[in-house]
Amino acid sequence: MAISAISDLKLAKKENISLRNLAFLLYEEGDIDRAYSYIQRSLEDALFCNARLRTYEISKMMPIISEAYQHQNKMNQKQLLLFLGSVSLLTVILLIVLILLFKQMKKLKMAQKDLNEANSQLLELNVAIQTSNLQLKETNSTLTEANLVKDIYIGRYMDQCSDYIGKLEGYRRKLNVMATAGKMNNLISAIKSKQFIEAELKEFYTNFDKTFLLLFPDFIKEFEGLLIDTELTQLKDGDLLNTELRIVALIRLGIKDSAKIAVFLRYSVSTVYNYRSQIKNKAAGPREEFEANVMQIGTNTK
Repeated sequence: MAISAISDLKLAKKENISLRNLAFLLYEEGDIDRAYSYIQRSLEDALFCNARLRTYEISKMMPIISEAYQHQNKMNQKQLLLFLGSVSLLTVILLIVLILLFKQMKKLKMAQKDLNEANSQLLELNVAIQTSNLQLKETNSTLTEANLVKDIYIGRYMDQCSDYIGKLEGYRRKLNVMATAGKMNNLISAIKSKQFIEAELKEFYTNFDKTFLLLFPDFIKEFEGLLIDTELTQLKDGDLLNTELRIVALIRLGIKDSAKIAVFLRYSVSTVYNYRSQIKNKAAGPREEFEANVMQIGTNTK
């Protein structure tokens, strides 16, 4: 497992499942420091890829290892305090001996030096703990955002599926009435017509736009800050998002595959690719950093 994890890291692979499994094995063997470091790296890579399933799997292990890591830190602190107490007692004894025997001065200086070193180690440990707590808060914030996106979209998905089933049932009944009544011309016209599909697609995109803007209310404003002009964000009357904004919205949700975006928007892959190229051409910064900057939209207000 260690060899596999090393290979993943050398090849710069973010799908480092081996490192995650290795962290859990080290935890079971009691190597808490390495386990915490490895699971932290696995979580950072999962968040970088926006892999929700991996993030969820890691989030189940993270509290266990984190708790053990904190417990170990507490034990180290207790040992350090015990050491400081011993050093303090030794200092008192040395002071008493100094009063009685001036020749013990060198031993007293050595004890004071040890005490200073212990205090320095304690300060460094406190800084490390504060840094770990800050990283943990940032991780919790990211997990909270992921859970919010998941909960809202699952709820909307279930409502929309139920609504679609009802509409399909109504459409089926309508066609059945036409077939039963022998209105074959009307039936064929209804089957060939795209009006029903177009109306449903329009409602679907409207629901998507509303849900996305509910999660990221300042999306358009922050996106404009990444562009050299606001031409791409000009909307028609009644529209919440246009095609360019929907493509960027899907990228912000972690859907970066042009083929998947094309299926979602009912476009060809080449059309989606052209849209993405046009959007990057309008980027205020480097093209290669554009999508990474898009992933930061909404993080400052969560």
